[in-house]
Formats: sequence, C-alpha cells, structure tokens
Amino acid sequence: MRDPSAPEVGEWYDRFGGLYGLTMGDSMHMGMWADGVRTETEVATAEEMWEELTRAQDSWTSTLINVVGLLPGQHMVDIGCGTGRPTVRIGTESGANVLGVTVSAAQVEAGRDRAVKAGVADRVTFEQADAMALPQESGSFDAAWAIESFAHFSDRPAAIREVRRVLRPGGRFVLADCYEAVPFTPEEVQLFQAAFALSRLPAGPGDYSRMLGEAGFTIRGTRDMSREFKPTYELIPRLFTARRTQIAQLVGTDAMAQLDTVYPRILTLCRDKMGYTMVNAVKTP
Repeated sequence: MRDPSAPEVGEWYDRFGGLYGLTMGDSMHMGMWADGVRTETEVATAEEMWEELTRAQDSWTSTLINVVGLLPGQHMVDIGCGTGRPTVRIGTESGANVLGVTVSAAQVEAGRDRAVKAGVADRVTFEQADAMALPQESGSFDAAWAIESFAHFSDRPAAIREVRRVLRPGGRFVLADCYEAVPFTPEEVQLFQAAFALSRLPAGPGDYSRMLGEAGFTIRGTRDMSREFKPTYELIPRLFTARRTQIAQLVGTDAMAQLDTVYPRILTLCRDKMGYTMVNAVKTP
C-alpha cells in the first residue's frame, strides 16, 4: 500500500476531523501524564474523559512551549497545526507571531476561528500548505515545531529540508512524533495507513535524529515520551464507545460499520507497539 499524498491527507481530515474532535481531545494529539499514570480513575462521563485528555494534551503543549523558548516579536511556524489549539496557545503566551500550516481546509478554518476568539488573529494565522513544499520564503522563521504531523509525510527528509530552509540560522526545531517500538507486521502497516492516512512510521526513535542531522540540524536533546503517553490509549477507546451515537451520525452508517471493526484494533496496535519521541534541534549555519 502506497503512502498517502498531501491532498489525500487533507481530504481525510476534512472528512473525519469531527471523529477526532469527539474522541481525541481538543488538541487532537497525545496527552502527557506524570509517570504515565492517571489519577482520575473513577467512572467518568464522556465529557469528563474528554476534558481529562485535553488537560493532558495541554501539559504536553506546555512542555513543548518551554523547549521552543519563543520570544515576543519572533516568528514561528507550526508544521501540521491541526485545529490550532497549541498554535494559538504558544502565540498567546509568547507574544510572538505564529503561522499554522495544514493540508486540511477545515482545519485552517477552525484555527482561524480559534485565533479570533482568543483575540490574537493579528499575530496567529493559518494557511493551507504542504509541509514538503512550503510556500514561505527562506529564512522566514525563528522557530518551528511539528507535533505528530510527520507521521503523515510520505517524504520526511523533504519536509525536514523545507523546515530548515524556512528557518533562520540558529532557528529552533522541535519534532515530536511516533515510531514503531515493536515492528509492525505487513498487515498492521496496511491497517495503520488505511485507518489514519499515515505513512509507514520510522523503525525507531533514532531515525528522526538521523534525518535531522543529515539535513544539517544540530541535535540539542531527545526525550522518549512513550510511557507518559500510554493513558491516551485508555481514554480514546472509552470516548469512542461513549460517543458512538454521535460518531455514527457524523460519519454515516457504512463508515461507522468499518470504524467499529478497525478503530479498536488500531488503538490496541498503538498502545502495544508504538513509541513516541521528541527531538530538539537547531539549524546550524
């Protein structure tokens, strides 16, 4: 099975973004729990679980904001910004100018709405663009981050080269994404690609550092987050079950029948075989 193209990924999120919004918190990325342990283990409603996941995502976003160290007046690009919660937050807290890019037209609209509601639309903007061929001029940004977007890219080295191109000398790049901690079987690879419009994941956490180094970045640090993120895969299946009626209304009967079979298998695969790493890098002159 071939890797999805950028337009196909965008179309996927335009169609199924509502599903992720219902089951994956407001940031639609992984959540971080201290030592990978949930403290809120009592029986909870769907809204309470969704809020817990969103708080855990916000904890991870806080970590990333601290690593990037963005300053007022600087310029940053969020590569694969989703619906823009982390984008708007770092722009709001730092006083910097932040551009979110995504291949999804629906996500661009959602991000712009967030920026307007937060009162930062003059500094936090969103554009539809392919990260493997960015339209921005070289040397436009002081920093960049990519939160779980590189899993979609069919040509990750090209995307890394593009990030390096649009960064100024000394610019910071924080890449946070998944890898195969346990090798996927060919059937699991196909299932994973079909279910989430993803490309084959790297074989290990060091692959991201290797690609960054080959592109001319200097690695400042890495951090494996696999343990801290495990509770994400406890909450998402529970949210899927609790909100099944809403999801069925959203995606339709045929798609729901497929999700009932595929979604639990995918989440089990993620829990048992997928790891997560963060790499902090700098563009060297």
